[in-house]
Amino acid sequence: MNKKDNQRTRLTKMLLKNSLIKLLYKKPIYQISVSELCSTAELNRSTFYKYYGNVQDLMKEIEDETLCRSLKCMQQMGAAGAYNSEQFLYRLLLDIQENKEVYWLLTNSSNDHNFTKKAVKSIVDLFKELMNAAGLESEMSDYVFSYIASGCFSIIRNWICGPMTETPAEISKLIYSISVSVLEHMDILPEKKQI
Repeated sequence: MNKKDNQRTRLTKMLLKNSLIKLLYKKPIYQISVSELCSTAELNRSTFYKYYGNVQDLMKEIEDETLCRSLKCMQQMGAAGAYNSEQFLYRLLLDIQENKEVYWLLTNSSNDHNFTKKAVKSIVDLFKELMNAAGLESEMSDYVFSYIASGCFSIIRNWICGPMTETPAEISKLIYSISVSVLEHMDILPEKKQI
């Protein structure tokens, strides 16, 4: 595939994704047909079927790409350590702010909440990685990590669903300070120690 074909493919997929996002503001995904999506994107059905089998496949690709971007930020947080990860959390929140519509739709209009489950699981896995790398464990850590991950996700979701008057820096500081405080309080993360 040459460069022109790659550009055409990217443009076509972007048109389809933007059209799906536009339609999802009006109705749930199960009410969106390939014909309606193609009409909105001003593309024909054969073009759609060249890349996707159905509308859910397109939605899954949007979810996967968004989760992949989020995971990159989370992996950088993990590499930085618990006491040095606030700047990477900030970068994640900047991505969320820049792609608010996509994140809003993925956290609010998913019928099976697949994106939410994957995101929370990724946060839990990150905490486990951080603690295992530092040799810190607790028999209650799985519960604590799930609690923190769900709380972090709820803060972000409330921010996305609201007017977003707080800056990414303010939200990252809030999430970071709550997470570290809970970990320290549960004696999972020693106070002020670099890990």
